[in-house]
Amino acid sequence: MPDRQMIDETEQWRFFDAVHGCANEAEARRPPVRHLLDVAGVRVALLFSSRALEIALLPAIAHLSIAGEQADATIHLFDSVGSGVAMVPPPSHPHALSYRGDIDGFDSPVLRAAFHYGESSLNLFDRQSGTGLYWVNDPEALPYWSKASPLRTLFHWILAEHGAQLVHAACVGRPGGGLLITGGGGVGKSTTALACLEHGLAYAGDDYVALRLDPPRAYSLYNTAKLLPEQAARFPALATLLGRRDGDDKVVVQLMPHRASQIARGLPLKAIATPCFAAGEPTGFAPADPVALQRATAFTTLAQLPHAGSGMHDFVARLLEELPAFQLRLGEELDAIPAAIDGLLDKDGAQLAAAAAPAEVMRRRPLLSVIIPVYNGGRFLGQAVASVLRQRYQPIEIIVVDDGSTEDLLPAIEALPVDIRFVRQLNRGPAAARNRGLDEASGDLIAFLDVDDLWPPDTLEMLAERLATQPDAEAVQGRGQLVETDEAGMVTAELGSPEDSFPHYIGAALFRRSAFERLGRFDAGMRFGEDSDWFVRARQHNMKVARVDRMTLLVRRHGGNMTEGKSLVELNMLTIIKKAIDRKRALGAEHASTA
Repeated sequence: MPDRQMIDETEQWRFFDAVHGCANEAEARRPPVRHLLDVAGVRVALLFSSRALEIALLPAIAHLSIAGEQADATIHLFDSVGSGVAMVPPPSHPHALSYRGDIDGFDSPVLRAAFHYGESSLNLFDRQSGTGLYWVNDPEALPYWSKASPLRTLFHWILAEHGAQLVHAACVGRPGGGLLITGGGGVGKSTTALACLEHGLAYAGDDYVALRLDPPRAYSLYNTAKLLPEQAARFPALATLLGRRDGDDKVVVQLMPHRASQIARGLPLKAIATPCFAAGEPTGFAPADPVALQRATAFTTLAQLPHAGSGMHDFVARLLEELPAFQLRLGEELDAIPAAIDGLLDKDGAQLAAAAAPAEVMRRRPLLSVIIPVYNGGRFLGQAVASVLRQRYQPIEIIVVDDGSTEDLLPAIEALPVDIRFVRQLNRGPAAARNRGLDEASGDLIAFLDVDDLWPPDTLEMLAERLATQPDAEAVQGRGQLVETDEAGMVTAELGSPEDSFPHYIGAALFRRSAFERLGRFDAGMRFGEDSDWFVRARQHNMKVARVDRMTLLVRRHGGNMTEGKSLVELNMLTIIKKAIDRKRALGAEHASTA
């Protein structure tokens, strides 16, 4: 299997046109029903050639319906079971999908493509014409979340063309101002939003809203909310609005039509907050750490929206520059939540600024992508991610690449305190896993962390500062320190000196993306030694790699390391030497031929 699937742009467009042809055939068999929506100021037309899809998807967005003919974008929605039109096969292998839906190889600057395993939906969008395509095989198989928050990916792409951004957040408030509530799943966004709804506040969303800047404003996308079954009992006034629950799924709260008057199509934003549970404390607000708040806002959004990247981080940075930032500390009394939010919204701009964290202009720095390859290392993943979160650098994204593990990594992924990008591939070795991470990465800066290694605090900040002061350097590298750690990942012993450690630790370095564009990627044919091979190639090509005399990587020795007990042959050291000699001869021959 190739290290990366390459799909020619002509073939990408051929696939789009073929899918568009399927939609046209479905619409010829059943004339489509048209609905026009106002989505954060963008007029989006939905053409349903499937009655079953219309029944499944429209209710959650029906409050956005408007009259008119002119549209900024049009989405064709169809299915195969109802229309009898079979979907054309994709030009991609089964392992070409990321966890958030990106299709490897679809890199056209104009075409967007995603396939979502959870709902088995294909999403395509032509940015030039504003034409979207949405297909599922059988609408009856759609999970509850697809019906409660439909077309999220297509709305994300469409709004991005018109200066707006989808954000994983809740929003409640009053006509004069609202509070944006951000954070990953399980932090209390839905509980907070519905507690406010029960007490008469306006509701724009509990999970996803659209945002605009200048000035900041949130727009409703969905007239639904989602709760765990045990949470639903805490909202007796909403009992009649609860939808049917399937198995252990969340309960969907249907707010239309009974709570239509409380659904705010748009709210000007007065503040932003991220919730945390604070048992034993009264509910209230505290100043927020701007870096933690940026992560709470950006990580989860970046992890869920295909093609989201550095533009989304820039949007969040601008948002945080304009809004007072808080931590919403949730006590045990549900009724105290809306009272605390009401009190916050009663404050004027000067009072909010005084109560919030000191104003901090978020530095517009390059997005940094952290790539963590994993093979049967789920027990280390939480500690590796924790060491990433100890870094102060922002903006950042975390990409975990499962290199064909035989163990199930999902429990370790789901236990992480932040949302990350998660991709899988067949087992092809650490070099291929790092290369797959490069394919997924959005950042201009790249860092690699083996799952069983750790970074000292502020490592990325220091390495990035060094790169910023040396624009001619393509990478900057520190030193690794061999350590022993306890079960909690705390260092119990240092083994040897960093000055005497292996000189080519990839995790001890920070790279510009341009380094891989110029030199090439890691040699996927090498199971070991690919790190030394890359740095040797860099030296042979006169690529500048700056050095810092600092410990920038903690290398844990635990008996299960891939290099444990390997001979020089197994570690490919002889191969590295031979490849270096061959490259030197080739360069010499090239110079001789041009002399």
